[in-house]
Amino acid sequence: MKKISPDLSIVIPCFNEAKNVTLVLEQLQKIIKKSKYFLEVIVIDGGSTDNTPKELQEIFKFLPEDNFKLILNKKRGGYGADIAKALSKAKGKILSWTHADMQTDPEDVIKALDLYKNSKKEKVIIKGKRKNRKLSEAFFTFGMQMVVFLVLRKYLDDINAQPKLFSKEFYNKHIKSKAPSDFSLDLYLLYQAKINGYKIKEIPVYFKDRIHGEAKGGGSFKTRIKLIQRTFQYIFELKLKLRSSSK
Repeated sequence: MKKISPDLSIVIPCFNEAKNVTLVLEQLQKIIKKSKYFLEVIVIDGGSTDNTPKELQEIFKFLPEDNFKLILNKKRGGYGADIAKALSKAKGKILSWTHADMQTDPEDVIKALDLYKNSKKEKVIIKGKRKNRKLSEAFFTFGMQMVVFLVLRKYLDDINAQPKLFSKEFYNKHIKSKAPSDFSLDLYLLYQAKINGYKIKEIPVYFKDRIHGEAKGGGSFKTRIKLIQRTFQYIFELKLKLRSSSK
């Protein structure tokens, strides 16, 4: 009998999230049980140095194989590289990713899928728009948006908000072979959507404090500065690539 393809593949990248993976997977099990969609969840550990791989292996013993897939990397590849590796294994015609930190509700991905389905034949990308954030965090996000607009001449709102949801066709055509290996992946996906005529639609997501651990891309002031420095560097690298390709 021919297997039915998932309505949606959800990629969950993890790095040192030992205390959060149980929470996010419990939530995803509840979502799968009540959802009208056939969902595939692909969890990828990016070479964690804590107990995350062991926690995941133990949890996955009790999860249905039709819905849950696990990828364990022995070496650190990077946020973008991990997501790209997981997406290469995805069976769904619609793809997405969101984070394992529980700062946004995993069910936001289902809201994004509903909006995508209601968009019918429009060329769309669905993303989150974070609400009730701290003023300092909103300020950093706004600064990043302004730099992107000034350098790349595209307005991209709340670049690192989750989830991201898009068709496999869009991913294969515009992202797969050129995706950056780090946190710049979110920027690159939205930029490609803009220059290829896709409409970017948003769902509100309510941002919560982490229950466990520190955000990899912007928890403390120090990690947030590192993220911004790398993102700014990538913005200018992308600008140079575009200038070279136009010659």
